[in-house]
Amino acid sequence: MGPVDPLVLAVSMVLVAGLLAVLMSLNRVVSVPAGGDLSVLRVTATRLLWARLTGLVVGLAASWLVSSWDSLGRGLMLAAPVLGIGLLLGTLAGELAVPRPHGPIRGASLEIRRARDYLPRFSAWLAGVLSLVTVLLLGATSVTASADDLGRAGRVLAMTSSDGMVRSAVGPWPGWFYAWPMLAVLATAFLLSALVVHRVVQRGRPGLDAAARAVDDVQRTHTARVVTAAYGLCVALPLAGVAVIAAGALFGQSEFADWAVPAAFTLLGIAVFAAGSATWYLAELLSRPTIRAS
Repeated sequence: MGPVDPLVLAVSMVLVAGLLAVLMSLNRVVSVPAGGDLSVLRVTATRLLWARLTGLVVGLAASWLVSSWDSLGRGLMLAAPVLGIGLLLGTLAGELAVPRPHGPIRGASLEIRRARDYLPRFSAWLAGVLSLVTVLLLGATSVTASADDLGRAGRVLAMTSSDGMVRSAVGPWPGWFYAWPMLAVLATAFLLSALVVHRVVQRGRPGLDAAARAVDDVQRTHTARVVTAAYGLCVALPLAGVAVIAAGALFGQSEFADWAVPAAFTLLGIAVFAAGSATWYLAELLSRPTIRAS
């Protein structure tokens, strides 16, 4: 069996797992108490949905523009995070447009709401692991990168002999030339995600009866799930691409370094992990809870 066959098998398993995740996520049913006035919550759900769709359209347009920004690959690398940022902006706009309680009689509830009450635990931890792997990988590739033949720092992987002579230089290599714009965009996505989650936690209740509170919590949880999925895609998709590009460069240097091939296969493993994570987040993004009165 050739060296590519295990990778093909692993990718196939990831795609199958992703399909199962989609099917499971799309069948999420939430039971809430019957009764209560849910008219405000229906308006809220409509505004949130249209705001997310608007953000998605804006993100797609911005992603298309960014993808053609740089002919050396940085635009394509940033396309997915820019799309995710557009979705996050739309989600934030929807949260800010949630109608306030109105009417002659209004009330307030004394309760402590925290971000962890609404964030999906597994998806949030996975996003944290992906972020850490991305920072460590880009740090390692930046330290080992060299300037290309036009003097652009951090763009190729060069192998030198003991006397300092360059024996081989392969690019593109995800050094600082590629790392700094990616880290800047991911930092923006993280801060924006934190801002949306803060808004989700802090906004007021549209109603105080049991049914309204239950449906409101479902909406908050769904928004937190969308935010986590959008940020996860911002990290996972470019991480998969960076790992594959770096692995290709290492395979090209295998003649000059014994460690290049094992490191390349490690990077391919990271790519498969990132691709599987992206599939999971896509499933989370497509899921919508079905609310049933108990």
